[in-house]
Parts: sequence; C-alpha cells; structure tokens
Amino acid sequence: MHQFTWRAMGTEFTLYLPDGEREWAVGVAGELQEETRRLERQLSLYLPDSDLCYLNAHAHQQPIRVEPELFRLLQTCQSLYALTQGAFDPTVTPLLRLWGFVDKQYRVPDPDAIEQALERVGMELVLLEPSGCWVYYALPGVELSFGAIGKGWAIAQCLRILRELGVANALLDAGGSTLYALGMPAESVALTPSPSPTGWERGVGAHGGAPCGAFPLSRLAGEGDKGGEGGKAPMPSEAQSGWLVRLPDGSEMRLQDAALAVAGDTEQYFEVNGIRYGHIIDPRTGYPAPSRPPVAVIGDDPTLCDALSTVLYIEPALESIVRTRCRSVSVSTAIDGCGK
Repeated sequence: MHQFTWRAMGTEFTLYLPDGEREWAVGVAGELQEETRRLERQLSLYLPDSDLCYLNAHAHQQPIRVEPELFRLLQTCQSLYALTQGAFDPTVTPLLRLWGFVDKQYRVPDPDAIEQALERVGMELVLLEPSGCWVYYALPGVELSFGAIGKGWAIAQCLRILRELGVANALLDAGGSTLYALGMPAESVALTPSPSPTGWERGVGAHGGAPCGAFPLSRLAGEGDKGGEGGKAPMPSEAQSGWLVRLPDGSEMRLQDAALAVAGDTEQYFEVNGIRYGHIIDPRTGYPAPSRPPVAVIGDDPTLCDALSTVLYIEPALESIVRTRCRSVSVSTAIDGCGK
C-alpha cells in the first residue's frame, strides 16, 4: 500500500493507493497535491492574495467576477443555507473574528457587539449573478469563509481527478475529519494512520476557528504499525467489502465509494468563569453551539457531508433534513436527549 501525506489548506491530507508501480502512485499523489494547493490559493482566508480575500475586500464596492468553479461552490453554499434554515452559513466570519477564533485571541464578546455582527451575517447578503459569475456583497463587512465546507470540496475535486486518472481504489483523508473511500483496499493489508490536526489555514474549521474533529476518523482496523509509506499489516478477508473506519462513538464500519465527515468541538474551545465556549458558532444566534458529542455523516458527496455534519452538530433537530441528502447519519448515543 502506498501512502502519501502533505499539507495544504491548513490541514494534513493523506492518500492511500493500492500496491502498484511506484512511479504511477507518485504521479497520482502529485496531481492531488497540486490540486489542493491550487484550491488553497483560491479559498484561503489567510493568504492575502487568494481569490477569497480579494472577494471579501472588494465585493461590497462593486460586483466581482469569479471563476466558474468558485461560483459553483458559492451556489452550493447558498442552497445549503436555504436547506438548513441558516444553520449552514459561510458568512459567519464576522462572528468568528468577534469571538477570537480567527486570530486565536479568544474572548467573550459583548451582546451588543454580537448583535451588530449578526447584521453582516446571512447568505442573503451575498448576491450571485449566474450569467457572468458575478458576486456582490449587499453590505460592507460581509465576509465569507469556507471552513465548514472547504475540505469536503477539496476531496470532491480530488475524487474527480482520481476517476479521470482511472484510479479504482483509494482512500483520501483530509485532517482526520473528512474522507472519501473509493473502491476497496487490497485484501491483505490494513492501515492505521495517525490522527492529525484538522481545520483551515491557521485554524478555521467547521464554522470557524478550529479543527472540527479530534478523532482518529480514518483509523483502519488491523494489527501492526503504519511503518510510513508502504507499511503493511494483516487484514481479514472481509476487507473486500470496503475500507474499515472508526466512528467518533468508537464503532466501526466499512465504507466503499462513500464520503464520511465528522463535526465536533473537542479540540478547539476556551473557558471563561467555568463556561465552555466551543469553536462551532451558530450563525443564527451568534453564540457557540452547545457542546455535545461529535456526529458523523456518510454520503455520496464529500462536500455535502462536510457541511451537513456541522449543521447536525449545531442543530440536531435538522437530522431529518440531513438524511434527505446523505446515506446515513451516525451519532454517539450520548447525543440522544440533547436539547434541540
């Protein structure tokens, strides 16, 4: 089994490919590395010359034309905003800044400041003109970020490349919280990748500010050490049914041609006067979502899974809506009975 790891978009990507010609595997990994770094240059909130930073700086002054691919991402965000009744909202950035999840200077804002920031939050403030891929912000101070959807979007673009290259079996993991299992692993091997930090550049994770999963999401069952690239270990023959992954509640399942994304706030939070404030901000209220066990969403589209896992964490009552877009939802049993 070939294993390749690289950093892009502020997280660690890991690609697993079946045994084969090393030159071929290196070429495949190189294509994905270039794609994720291209997306970083387009979508990063922290690279001053990124397309996103230019958009945030100028779109309130005049309409800005963006690349069709970025426009499609914005259309997806707009659709998800409507579908989830505002629980998914990439314009949450002013609130992330206010709470200190962007600059890592954590603080509890004044309620009046939260109300003022909320005036600049809402995808209805981002106007999209499909005929020319124009984007316009209705108010100064509106600011997009893609922490809650960017890794899933990146995996989706990499999946397209894998299929174009004729790759039938692979696993691509972004930061330990979002992955896609393509095909199935070889019968005789198992992988045990180490969990790694997640999140956007300098920590904008799901709805801002931090990693969205502190779990070994892509840890595959088996004996033996990873051993770096090419590490092998015995694996039962039932591996043919898919890649074995461990969910946040400790259970395991096999994935084949499926995406999985996890959301939770176990990694990034701060406490003031004994009160815990997690990094996942509810864009409807301006306050961090109540802490609860992590949730996992499984589906065909890694972009949707990435976004909807955060939605489900913010608002468990939206589970029925999430299920209409995904194959299944996995939640820790401890989430049962949580306040809605």
